[in-house]
Amino acid sequence: MIKITKDLFGNLPDGKAVFAYTMANDYVTAKILNYGGIIQSLIVNGKDVVCGYDDIDGYLKSPGYHGALIGRYANRIKGGKFTLDGTEYVLARNEQDRTHLHGGMVGFDKKIWKVAEAKADSKKITLVLELFSPDMEEGYPGNLNVKVTYTLSGKDFSIRYEAVSDKNTVLNLTNHAYFNMNGYDSKDSVETQTLAIFADTFTEIDNTLIPTGDASVEGTAFDFRTPKLIGKDIANDEPQINVASGYDHNFNFSGEDYINYMGKKLRYGAVMAGEAITMHLYTDKPAVQFYVGHGIRPDDIPFKNNVPKSRCRGMCLETQFKPDSPNHGEARLEANEKYDYTTLHRFEF
Repeated sequence: MIKITKDLFGNLPDGKAVFAYTMANDYVTAKILNYGGIIQSLIVNGKDVVCGYDDIDGYLKSPGYHGALIGRYANRIKGGKFTLDGTEYVLARNEQDRTHLHGGMVGFDKKIWKVAEAKADSKKITLVLELFSPDMEEGYPGNLNVKVTYTLSGKDFSIRYEAVSDKNTVLNLTNHAYFNMNGYDSKDSVETQTLAIFADTFTEIDNTLIPTGDASVEGTAFDFRTPKLIGKDIANDEPQINVASGYDHNFNFSGEDYINYMGKKLRYGAVMAGEAITMHLYTDKPAVQFYVGHGIRPDDIPFKNNVPKSRCRGMCLETQFKPDSPNHGEARLEANEKYDYTTLHRFEF
């Protein structure tokens, strides 16, 4: 069984239709919305391993960017501004009126994406989403054409991010899925599951969650170079744990294990394991934001099938450039240069 189907998922307040595209083979079933490119469900070995909602209202009313594509800039930019080629660009300060977060007031997570392709052949299923972001949208320079390709092949589920701008700009695209390898509807906090992140350093942050510099993971709660329970050190009285109320930090990949995937060289970045399902993460992005999901509020709208929310019900591994990189001369995209990065989730069960 290798197929892709399209169904109406709901309507936005302005009447625009939101469709769900279900990619299915014998191992994995992924449901993707054209609204925000959201991964609404990801069923692996009979378990739905991502948090999400049954209807569009859940995504409109609840915070958290669940399953969505993030852009133009994933993560935070200090003070909601950056300077590029001598020009200061002012962005929305949409996080407590002090930082710019995940693309601003109306980021890519809140857009209807054009479905350019939805097809299945004997080996894989492909869903291609496209979006045009005009010059100065949310304060960013350049007319930007974005293409995101979801591919399902065997037990591999990948996301390829491509883009071109007609002006020098900054860009950092990712996906914000919350994973739980025992199933989002299990009673398990992800703190009971194991995680490895192959990174020798992580990025320390201040009380606004803006980077202050890199530090060694050696001897800290941030040492995930070998698999350990996610909750093992989360109660440690370390300043960096306290400032973020847990893990919400950038890790800089340093591992030297690579694979070739669809013509690209991807680094083995992380692995997350539950009782019966393991997810291996590969990417050509230099870093990942590990967010343990401590901000999931039990009093918020329930997840799919009316499953109550709880703290750390799901965690994020957002492949990326560092937070606030535009203020440090990084994450720059030259005019007419192609942005092209891939993240692969390889499941084992």
